[in-house]
Amino acid sequence: MRIGFDAKRYFHNQTGLGNYARTLVNGLIELYPEHSYYLFDSKPSELPKSAANIIKKPKLRPLWRQFGISKDIQRQQLDVYHGLSAELPYTRPKKTKMVVTIHDLIFMKYPQYYKTIDRLIYAHKTDNALRSADAIIATSEQTKRDLIKIMPDEDIPIQVIYQDCDPLFYVPTSETDLAKTRERYQLPEKFLVMVSKFEQRKNHLTLLKALKQGHPDGYPIVLVGKPGDTFAEVEQFIDANQLGNRVKILSDVPSRDLPNVYRLAEASIFPSLYEGFGIPVLESLACGTPVLTSEQSCMQEIANDAGLYFNPTETDSINEALLTFDKSGIADKLEAAIPDRLELFSNRKILADHNTLYQKICSK
Repeated sequence: MRIGFDAKRYFHNQTGLGNYARTLVNGLIELYPEHSYYLFDSKPSELPKSAANIIKKPKLRPLWRQFGISKDIQRQQLDVYHGLSAELPYTRPKKTKMVVTIHDLIFMKYPQYYKTIDRLIYAHKTDNALRSADAIIATSEQTKRDLIKIMPDEDIPIQVIYQDCDPLFYVPTSETDLAKTRERYQLPEKFLVMVSKFEQRKNHLTLLKALKQGHPDGYPIVLVGKPGDTFAEVEQFIDANQLGNRVKILSDVPSRDLPNVYRLAEASIFPSLYEGFGIPVLESLACGTPVLTSEQSCMQEIANDAGLYFNPTETDSINEALLTFDKSGIADKLEAAIPDRLELFSNRKILADHNTLYQKICSK
């Protein structure tokens, strides 16, 4: 097969959707070398290097990703074109089957977190993608349930194919490297870690309110993430409530150090109000670290028996989960469930599911 991808995220996003795109595309190239692969992007960067064919936007072709790209898809005689982040061309190329991945519909579930213009753009692109696709991939059952409510054509198949996290989270590390990470970031001997950008939906403040109300000898919490719209408010809350000795903020941890931070933690905690997949939950499990997380949206779907759950809007519920985790044997029980859980998200299975889907739609 000749398979093309919208490679905007592949080349230009260093985390999140970028990791998803690179892990998928590079994995397919390695596992299924019999196919030909094409990456379409307006301005592909020199890094990361790829064994795929790179298709650049021709000069003087405005709105290429939305319209002009269809001619280039036809020119390459693609069997499949895969939009990796909720977007497909507005003009359909002849003969090529169209696949789109929808990661979440957060802009519809929580519109207050988005600028009006951004929300309208996301809605328009998503609607076009759902109408244009021959097959839709949802990255969780939660996202599939959300999609079913808005599908313009119920005959278009929606298949759940989970995403994987960056392979670096599966790479074993040494005690020496762990000790260096602990020293570099001055991490406590025992702690919980929350990895997330500082934004309202991630719910840092409710977690801190629970910490304030809870037992003063409970685990300290390390907050890892880039500053966002709640960063200043979180800092002010910590200062105003004298939580500086129990909360540490790390806003500059590079991706290469993140697995060791997870591994050094007793558990990760993720009180997000809503996720389409919840990649920090999977990252934590990949590092062998159990999870305390929200009972809402997809988190139980991802962690299952390897997690403890709470109502993310109630501080008492969060504290109850923290107290439960502190009981003898609970951590060991959660850790023991991790290996079986990770089988569902194995990279080889995910790649095989994509390859099977491509073959299926091309056979019709």
